[in-house]
Amino acid sequence: MHLFDIQSIFYEYDSFKESNISNSSKLFRYSDLLKIIDLYNKNYKIDPIGHSIDHRKIFKFIWGLGKIKIFIWSQMHGNETTGTKSMFDVLNFFSLKKNKELVQFLRKKITIFFIPMLNPDGSDFFKRRNAINIDLNRDALALLSPEIKILFREIQKESPHVLFNLHDQRSIYNVGHVKFNPAILSFLSPKDKSGNSIKKMISMGIINKITLDIQKILPNIGSIGRYTDKCYPTSTGDVLQNLGYPCVLFEAGNYPGDIHKNIIRTYNTLSILSGLIFIATNYDKIHEIKNFKEDYFSILENEAILLDKIYRKVKIQKNRVQYLADIGFMQFEKFDREKNKLNITSKIVEIGDLSHFFAYKNILSNNHSLLYKEHMIPDIGDLEKSFFTL
Repeated sequence: MHLFDIQSIFYEYDSFKESNISNSSKLFRYSDLLKIIDLYNKNYKIDPIGHSIDHRKIFKFIWGLGKIKIFIWSQMHGNETTGTKSMFDVLNFFSLKKNKELVQFLRKKITIFFIPMLNPDGSDFFKRRNAINIDLNRDALALLSPEIKILFREIQKESPHVLFNLHDQRSIYNVGHVKFNPAILSFLSPKDKSGNSIKKMISMGIINKITLDIQKILPNIGSIGRYTDKCYPTSTGDVLQNLGYPCVLFEAGNYPGDIHKNIIRTYNTLSILSGLIFIATNYDKIHEIKNFKEDYFSILENEAILLDKIYRKVKIQKNRVQYLADIGFMQFEKFDREKNKLNITSKIVEIGDLSHFFAYKNILSNNHSLLYKEHMIPDIGDLEKSFFTL
């Protein structure tokens, strides 16, 4: 029986995309979560499970009746909102399509525990860290923060079979180094001490299946990457996988022109659904698992070689001498809490030979006609203003 057809669900995505979440902003703040909770109270069990440093409530959603338990959390970095939005698309899919054979199958097979906003203080200020500026994803050993203590306590309490750790990825990541190929999604099976444990093989297998599914619907630009498996001894994924929980790191990437990440949200939602379905249909046969290592490492690794904009072969004048250099810019977001608005600035991050970098936007100097403004020398950190003349 074919319960899951990625193409058909992709085409009907707009019918279950959570319309109460804005398409016109990356923001998803604590107040937005409280509004969603009011809407979802009837269909989901929602429990307050503790408080942040600044006394905002942390909630856990529960869905499903199955014996296979999947624990999911998002916004442990407060400015990484795509995973939260995607999970609410998934939950809305379960609500609106509750009579669908696939949804009924999943409800019987799995139970989902979902913390949509592990870092509500950071989320309310659209910043990565918590209220005392600790990165929760580097606090998995000392457990200094109440938020990370809550996560570990709940995981220990529920004893899940698989963990989904939802993040957003910066726009610097390209898949491979041969062509402009931004990472639309990236995945990671975190390091463990053995490197070959059955738990790591499970997370690798889930990533392989998601990759095969999503590759069927990817746009013409962009691809799926493998996030670096550099060991971070204090990171949540590394610690939890070493404790015996198969952990899948989801990184919602970037697509040209998709400034609010609505296109990325679509693919991220489908990737979560793909992972859930694979677990529901295969976990009981996990003892037959093959070695997924070769397939997993065949996914091209992320390369940090993407800039938002590059001006190529710019003339720079100093002491009456002209020099040719590329000038690379990245966009930086700053949250205006009073206006509930993200302000974006573009700053120089590199000057020189950027031939090994790709960019979402290239400005080419024909016959070296692009001139950095006379008597001015570009510097790292400079804002992109009217520095260029033709």
